[in-house]
Amino acid sequence: MTDTVRAVMLDPDWFGDVDAERRHFRELLDREVTVEGIDCTEAEIPGAVGEADLLLSHYTGVSAAAMDATGCSVVSRYATGIDDIDVPAATERGVRVTRVPSYCDDEVGSHIVSLAMALVRGLPMYDAATESGAWQWKDAAPIRPPEQLTFGFLAFGNKARAAAERAAALGFDVCAHDPFLDDEEITSRGATPVGFEKLLDESDVLSVNTPLTPDTEGMLDADALARLDEDAVVVNTSRGKVIDEDALLAALEADELRGAGLDVLAEEPPASGNPLLARDDVIVTPHAAWYSTESEATLRRRGTEIAVAAYNGEHVDGVVNPDALE
Repeated sequence: MTDTVRAVMLDPDWFGDVDAERRHFRELLDREVTVEGIDCTEAEIPGAVGEADLLLSHYTGVSAAAMDATGCSVVSRYATGIDDIDVPAATERGVRVTRVPSYCDDEVGSHIVSLAMALVRGLPMYDAATESGAWQWKDAAPIRPPEQLTFGFLAFGNKARAAAERAAALGFDVCAHDPFLDDEEITSRGATPVGFEKLLDESDVLSVNTPLTPDTEGMLDADALARLDEDAVVVNTSRGKVIDEDALLAALEADELRGAGLDVLAEEPPASGNPLLARDDVIVTPHAAWYSTESEATLRRRGTEIAVAAYNGEHVDGVVNPDALE
């Protein structure tokens, strides 16, 4: 590597440019730095990027082969999830992996409840019916008030808690299943702790907030979805692969669910023929739950600050594998 630090954003189209990252890097590093945007897939990184000190990513995966080919010392995810970055391989190589924790909790919390309430109130159903020429209040029946419903959370981290506060304010009962939290912690945040099966049995709105891991991939399969009430709503702002989309589609087609609000899908962007996109009982948003003008600015600033701190060998919140700093 030369004396000039080279950072490469692997998916620059996410923000449309790398101007903010370039400005922040130059402010934070006391060395010459270049920041480039190279739009490529994980498999294309070895041939497209060349040598780089830092790999920056919003959603592009980073494999061991990509780390070896670039010789990077830092892989920075400008998001909270790191499911497609090979963290064990990075640790073995002394490559620091970073993420941006807790930058959009309120935005995601609001998005979860917005998706849920739109479906509970039948807004997409009413919209489709009126577009076809109907004008009937019963086109989205039955509609029950929040005071009669339970809002359940699969995992209860910061974003779920932000949603839970909003749901409770609307009158929902709130419950949560999170095997990594003590019941007291869940209770202290205003939710009733429940087991996984009870969560499915009791939730009129089920919000999926668990990270994607080998244990959670496909966790909401046909058997799990079958435990939900036929008027239940599923909202997913976590990762698409936590839900078996074929099973979800089958449940919707059989009128075994009221609807689904999906900010994430197993394939992003989705294929044009994805049948979930054409359904009146499904709302799909483009992995946008995190977004507001403020959260975008925060993400770009904090993502760079954490990346630079890791590059300098500092222990900061956001370094996923601190062992790589040793």
